[in-house]
Amino acid sequence: MMSESNLEDLLAESAEHEKYPYIPGQTAYVLAREYQFPKPARRMTADPYAAVRRLGFPIAIHQPGCVAERVRAVEERCPHAVDAVRAMASSDLRRPRWGQSGPTRPILLVGPPGCGKSTVARAYAQTLGYAVMAMNVGSMPEGFAFNGTHQTFGDSRPSAIVEFMARTETANLVIILDEVDKAPKGGQHGCVQNALLPFLDMREARTFRDAFLGTGVDVSRIHWVLTANSLSMVSAPLRSRCQVIHVSRPDSSHVHALANNLMAAIAEDLGLSRKWFRLDGIEREALERHFSGDMRVLKRMVETIVEEQAERWGRG
Repeated sequence: MMSESNLEDLLAESAEHEKYPYIPGQTAYVLAREYQFPKPARRMTADPYAAVRRLGFPIAIHQPGCVAERVRAVEERCPHAVDAVRAMASSDLRRPRWGQSGPTRPILLVGPPGCGKSTVARAYAQTLGYAVMAMNVGSMPEGFAFNGTHQTFGDSRPSAIVEFMARTETANLVIILDEVDKAPKGGQHGCVQNALLPFLDMREARTFRDAFLGTGVDVSRIHWVLTANSLSMVSAPLRSRCQVIHVSRPDSSHVHALANNLMAAIAEDLGLSRKWFRLDGIEREALERHFSGDMRVLKRMVETIVEEQAERWGRG
């Protein structure tokens, strides 16, 4: 005869399945359907699986609407990086023909510091409504964050990628890895560039083995965008798994569009209306004259303009 506690567990699991149904093309299992998480201990202890239990049920496949219009908006926002935008959006643009988003080859954006590689990657993800996770791997000594750590370690935990999938309940999120060329090559437990290889290969990604969970996780739907200042420090195996897109520094012809977009973003960050701020002819000419192609410097100049205009509004 079924005990009362077992009956409660069965009813709770049934309710979860109703709450998170499997709908082909709209949701997906990323763990094998037969995989069972250990039951949480009933005594007052932390549940080591709490961050990833959501993956025991189907999670969403994000399908952005109005794709062509959104992609054009990103191109207008980043006019110097149109090739990068179209490469990142390739599977989204194919969806009207395929009926659903297909696999996406990892993108490696290569260009000089300050040319806006990370900016264009974030603009793509945010404009098309994807959940986005950004990590700077330039100073990451080992690949634990990607592979997870075995439960024999005292501070063991699942892969940060797997945790983020569970937290966002999304199978096809966007992950941006900055400065992959600067990732240390050594490491007692393997270097970051090598740790990334299973994620970036379509076949391996379908059954990526999380060291903490001890089972395969399907991470093949993730959109990967890596950035590097130079290809010389990117390993050949990693390069071969990516579509390499070169991003040049923007020039003075791009300043007006870039500055307007920066102004809107800065105003939003300050909680102010974009309508309060505009570039006049003198300010635009000054930006074009002093622009060196570095997006970070341009942002600081636009921040100064916004601050000055806000002060004038305050005095007025």
